[in-house]
Amino acid sequence: MPRYTRDEILLQGLDLASSPSLTTHDAPGGIISSNAHCIYWLQNALDMFHIKYPFSSDVVSASITFPSNSDELYITPGVFLPSDFIIEVRRGLIATVNNQSYRLEKKSFQQFLDLQLNSQSTTNPDNPRFYSKVNNRYKFTPRVQNNTSGTLWYYKLPSKLDSDDYPSFPDEHSLIEFIRIKALEWTRSVDLGTAVAYLQKELVRFRVAGLLDEAEYDIAPLENNQALVAASVSNRNSWMLR
Repeated sequence: MPRYTRDEILLQGLDLASSPSLTTHDAPGGIISSNAHCIYWLQNALDMFHIKYPFSSDVVSASITFPSNSDELYITPGVFLPSDFIIEVRRGLIATVNNQSYRLEKKSFQQFLDLQLNSQSTTNPDNPRFYSKVNNRYKFTPRVQNNTSGTLWYYKLPSKLDSDDYPSFPDEHSLIEFIRIKALEWTRSVDLGTAVAYLQKELVRFRVAGLLDEAEYDIAPLENNQALVAASVSNRNSWMLR
Protein backbone atom coordinates (compact mmCIF):
# COMPACT_ATOMS: atom_id res chain seq x y z
CA MET A 1 0.00 0.00 0.00
CA PRO A 2 1.46 3.40 -0.96
CA ARG A 3 2.21 5.75 1.90
CA TYR A 4 1.15 9.08 0.42
CA THR A 5 -2.04 10.31 -1.23
CA ARG A 6 -2.10 12.49 -4.34
CA ASP A 7 -2.20 15.75 -2.39
CA GLU A 8 0.49 14.65 0.06
CA ILE A 9 2.79 13.91 -2.88
CA LEU A 10 2.01 17.27 -4.47
CA LEU A 11 2.54 19.26 -1.26
CA GLN A 12 5.90 17.61 -0.63
CA GLY A 13 7.05 18.30 -4.18
CA LEU A 14 5.97 21.94 -4.00
CA ASP A 15 7.62 22.40 -0.62
CA LEU A 16 10.93 21.03 -1.91
CA ALA A 17 10.80 23.34 -4.96
CA SER A 18 10.49 26.43 -2.69
CA SER A 19 8.64 28.58 -5.22
CA PRO A 20 6.42 31.10 -3.37
CA SER A 21 4.53 32.14 -6.51
CA LEU A 22 3.73 28.55 -7.54
CA THR A 23 2.79 27.56 -3.99
CA THR A 24 0.45 30.56 -3.76
CA HIS A 25 -1.29 29.43 -6.94
CA ASP A 26 -1.33 25.67 -6.38
CA ALA A 27 -1.60 25.34 -2.59
CA PRO A 28 -2.94 28.48 -0.90
CA GLY A 29 -3.13 27.90 2.83
CA GLY A 30 -1.39 24.54 2.44
CA ILE A 31 -4.33 22.96 0.57
CA ILE A 32 -4.06 21.88 -3.07
CA SER A 33 -6.35 24.02 -5.23
CA SER A 34 -8.69 22.34 -7.72
CA ASN A 35 -7.00 24.22 -10.59
CA ALA A 36 -3.44 23.58 -9.43
CA HIS A 37 -0.87 23.10 -12.17
CA CYS A 38 0.71 20.22 -10.25
CA ILE A 39 -2.48 18.13 -10.43
CA TYR A 40 -2.21 18.02 -14.21
CA TRP A 41 1.55 17.49 -14.09
CA LEU A 42 1.14 14.41 -11.91
CA GLN A 43 -1.77 12.92 -13.87
CA ASN A 44 -0.01 13.47 -17.20
CA ALA A 45 3.13 11.84 -15.81
CA LEU A 46 1.19 8.79 -14.62
CA ASP A 47 -0.63 8.48 -17.95
CA MET A 48 2.65 8.76 -19.88
CA PHE A 49 4.40 6.19 -17.71
CA HIS A 50 1.60 3.63 -17.83
CA ILE A 51 1.13 4.01 -21.61
CA LYS A 52 4.84 3.74 -22.39
CA TYR A 53 5.64 1.08 -19.83
CA PRO A 54 2.55 -1.00 -18.93
CA PHE A 55 3.31 -3.27 -15.99
CA SER A 56 1.65 -5.91 -13.85
CA SER A 57 -0.49 -3.63 -11.69
CA ASP A 58 -2.18 -2.39 -14.87
CA VAL A 59 -3.48 -5.85 -15.88
CA VAL A 60 -7.26 -6.28 -15.70
CA SER A 61 -9.88 -8.27 -17.58
CA ALA A 62 -13.20 -7.56 -19.29
CA SER A 63 -15.95 -9.88 -20.45
CA ILE A 64 -16.32 -10.02 -24.24
CA THR A 65 -18.67 -11.56 -26.79
CA PHE A 66 -17.84 -13.20 -30.10
CA PRO A 67 -21.11 -12.45 -31.98
CA SER A 68 -22.64 -14.82 -34.51
CA ASN A 69 -23.41 -12.11 -37.06
CA SER A 70 -20.01 -10.39 -37.20
CA ASP A 71 -16.27 -10.96 -37.18
CA GLU A 72 -15.69 -8.20 -34.60
CA LEU A 73 -15.89 -8.99 -30.90
CA TYR A 74 -17.35 -6.45 -28.46
CA ILE A 75 -17.51 -5.59 -24.76
CA THR A 76 -21.17 -4.62 -25.02
CA PRO A 77 -23.09 -4.01 -28.27
CA GLY A 78 -21.52 -0.98 -29.94
CA VAL A 79 -18.58 -0.85 -27.50
CA PHE A 80 -15.51 -2.60 -28.89
CA LEU A 81 -12.81 -1.66 -26.36
CA PRO A 82 -12.84 -0.69 -22.67
CA SER A 83 -12.59 3.07 -22.07
CA ASP A 84 -9.34 2.65 -20.09
CA PHE A 85 -7.72 0.30 -22.65
CA ILE A 86 -4.00 0.67 -23.49
CA ILE A 87 -3.11 -2.63 -25.16
CA GLU A 88 -4.05 -6.26 -24.70
CA VAL A 89 -1.82 -8.69 -22.90
CA ARG A 90 -0.16 -10.71 -25.65
CA ARG A 91 -2.56 -13.46 -26.71
CA GLY A 92 -4.86 -12.16 -24.01
CA LEU A 93 -8.11 -13.12 -25.77
CA ILE A 94 -9.81 -16.16 -24.29
CA ALA A 95 -12.92 -17.93 -25.61
CA THR A 96 -15.10 -20.16 -23.44
CA VAL A 97 -17.04 -22.97 -25.10
CA ASN A 98 -18.91 -25.66 -23.15
CA ASN A 99 -17.24 -24.47 -19.92
CA GLN A 100 -13.79 -24.95 -21.47
CA SER A 101 -11.54 -21.93 -22.02
CA TYR A 102 -8.63 -21.52 -24.41
CA ARG A 103 -6.45 -18.72 -25.79
CA LEU A 104 -6.79 -17.44 -29.34
CA GLU A 105 -3.72 -17.02 -31.52
CA LYS A 106 -2.85 -13.46 -32.52
CA LYS A 107 -1.91 -12.97 -36.18
CA SER A 108 -0.75 -10.08 -38.29
CA PHE A 109 -3.57 -8.68 -40.40
CA GLN A 110 -2.04 -10.13 -43.59
CA GLN A 111 -2.02 -13.62 -42.07
CA PHE A 112 -5.44 -13.06 -40.58
CA LEU A 113 -6.91 -12.28 -44.01
CA ASP A 114 -5.65 -15.61 -45.37
CA LEU A 115 -7.09 -17.50 -42.41
CA GLN A 116 -10.40 -15.64 -42.69
CA LEU A 117 -10.75 -16.38 -46.39
CA ASN A 118 -9.78 -20.03 -45.93
CA SER A 119 -12.50 -20.49 -43.33
CA GLN A 120 -15.32 -19.25 -45.60
CA SER A 121 -16.13 -22.67 -47.01
CA THR A 122 -16.04 -24.55 -43.72
CA THR A 123 -18.85 -25.27 -41.31
CA ASN A 124 -17.91 -23.14 -38.34
CA PRO A 125 -18.47 -24.39 -34.80
CA ASP A 126 -18.58 -21.90 -31.96
CA ASN A 127 -14.80 -21.92 -31.67
CA PRO A 128 -13.00 -18.75 -32.77
CA ARG A 129 -9.29 -19.51 -33.18
CA PHE A 130 -7.43 -16.47 -34.47
CA TYR A 131 -7.62 -12.71 -34.00
CA SER A 132 -6.08 -9.48 -35.21
CA LYS A 133 -6.48 -5.83 -34.22
CA VAL A 134 -7.63 -3.40 -36.93
CA ASN A 135 -8.86 0.18 -36.49
CA ASN A 136 -9.09 -0.22 -32.70
CA ARG A 137 -11.29 -3.29 -33.06
CA TYR A 138 -10.54 -6.97 -32.68
CA LYS A 139 -11.47 -9.23 -35.57
CA PHE A 140 -11.69 -12.98 -35.15
CA THR A 141 -12.03 -16.05 -37.34
CA PRO A 142 -13.69 -18.40 -37.98
CA ARG A 143 -17.10 -16.83 -37.41
CA VAL A 144 -19.31 -18.56 -34.88
CA GLN A 145 -22.83 -19.91 -35.27
CA ASN A 146 -23.92 -18.70 -31.81
CA ASN A 147 -22.77 -15.88 -29.57
CA THR A 148 -19.72 -17.09 -27.67
CA SER A 149 -18.48 -15.60 -24.42
CA GLY A 150 -14.88 -14.82 -23.61
CA THR A 151 -12.41 -12.67 -21.71
CA LEU A 152 -10.03 -9.90 -22.77
CA TRP A 153 -6.96 -9.40 -20.58
CA TYR A 154 -5.45 -5.96 -21.10
CA TYR A 155 -3.37 -3.15 -19.63
CA LYS A 156 -5.46 -0.22 -18.39
CA LEU A 157 -4.86 3.49 -18.03
CA PRO A 158 -4.41 4.76 -14.47
CA SER A 159 -7.55 6.14 -12.86
CA LYS A 160 -7.90 9.88 -12.49
CA LEU A 161 -6.71 10.70 -8.99
CA ASP A 162 -8.74 12.58 -6.41
CA SER A 163 -7.13 14.33 -3.47
CA ASP A 164 -7.24 11.31 -1.13
CA ASP A 165 -6.39 8.64 -3.74
CA TYR A 166 -3.16 6.67 -3.67
CA PRO A 167 -1.38 6.44 -7.04
CA SER A 168 -0.58 3.08 -8.60
CA PHE A 169 3.15 3.56 -9.10
CA PRO A 170 6.28 1.59 -8.15
CA ASP A 171 7.89 4.38 -6.09
CA GLU A 172 5.94 7.42 -4.87
CA HIS A 173 9.15 9.18 -3.87
CA SER A 174 10.00 9.37 -7.58
CA LEU A 175 6.71 11.21 -8.07
CA ILE A 176 7.62 13.70 -5.34
CA GLU A 177 10.92 14.36 -7.08
CA PHE A 178 9.14 14.65 -10.44
CA ILE A 179 6.85 17.37 -9.04
CA ARG A 180 9.84 19.18 -7.56
CA ILE A 181 11.66 19.20 -10.90
CA LYS A 182 8.48 20.14 -12.76
CA ALA A 183 8.04 23.11 -10.44
CA LEU A 184 11.62 24.15 -11.19
CA GLU A 185 10.79 23.95 -14.90
CA TRP A 186 7.80 26.25 -14.26
CA THR A 187 10.13 28.81 -12.64
CA ARG A 188 12.63 28.30 -15.49
CA SER A 189 15.27 27.14 -13.02
CA VAL A 190 15.94 24.01 -15.09
CA ASP A 191 15.46 23.19 -18.77
CA LEU A 192 12.04 22.10 -20.02
CA GLY A 193 11.87 18.32 -20.32
CA THR A 194 14.12 17.66 -17.33
CA ALA A 195 11.29 16.17 -15.27
CA VAL A 196 10.19 13.73 -17.99
CA ALA A 197 13.81 12.69 -18.62
CA TYR A 198 14.19 12.00 -14.89
CA LEU A 199 11.06 9.83 -14.81
CA GLN A 200 12.18 7.83 -17.83
CA LYS A 201 15.53 7.13 -16.17
CA GLU A 202 13.67 5.91 -13.11
CA LEU A 203 12.16 3.14 -15.25
CA VAL A 204 15.60 1.52 -15.49
CA ARG A 205 15.86 1.50 -11.71
CA PHE A 206 12.36 0.06 -11.35
CA ARG A 207 13.17 -2.80 -13.71
CA VAL A 208 16.51 -3.60 -12.08
CA ALA A 209 14.84 -3.62 -8.66
CA GLY A 210 12.00 -5.83 -9.93
CA LEU A 211 9.40 -3.23 -8.97
CA LEU A 212 7.43 -3.59 -12.20
CA ASP A 213 6.65 -7.30 -11.71
CA GLU A 214 6.86 -7.81 -15.46
CA ALA A 215 3.61 -9.28 -16.72
CA GLU A 216 4.89 -10.42 -20.13
CA TYR A 217 7.26 -13.22 -21.11
CA ASP A 218 10.85 -12.62 -20.02
CA ILE A 219 11.92 -14.11 -23.37
CA ALA A 220 10.41 -13.60 -26.81
CA PRO A 221 8.41 -16.75 -27.65
CA LEU A 222 8.65 -18.01 -31.22
CA GLU A 223 5.49 -19.20 -32.87
CA ASN A 224 5.41 -21.68 -35.72
CA ASN A 225 4.84 -18.96 -38.30
CA GLN A 226 7.55 -16.62 -37.06
CA ALA A 227 10.66 -18.47 -38.18
CA LEU A 228 11.73 -20.29 -41.31
CA VAL A 229 14.17 -23.14 -40.77
CA ALA A 230 16.40 -24.16 -43.66
CA ALA A 231 16.13 -27.77 -44.77
CA SER A 232 19.91 -28.14 -44.85
CA VAL A 233 22.98 -26.21 -43.78
CA SER A 234 25.30 -25.04 -46.56
CA ASN A 235 28.91 -23.86 -46.55
CA ARG A 236 28.86 -20.26 -45.33
CA ASN A 237 31.86 -19.47 -47.57
CA SER A 238 30.31 -20.85 -50.74
CA TRP A 239 29.58 -17.37 -52.08
CA MET A 240 33.35 -16.86 -52.63
CA LEU A 241 33.45 -19.76 -55.13
CA ARG A 242 30.92 -18.19 -57.52
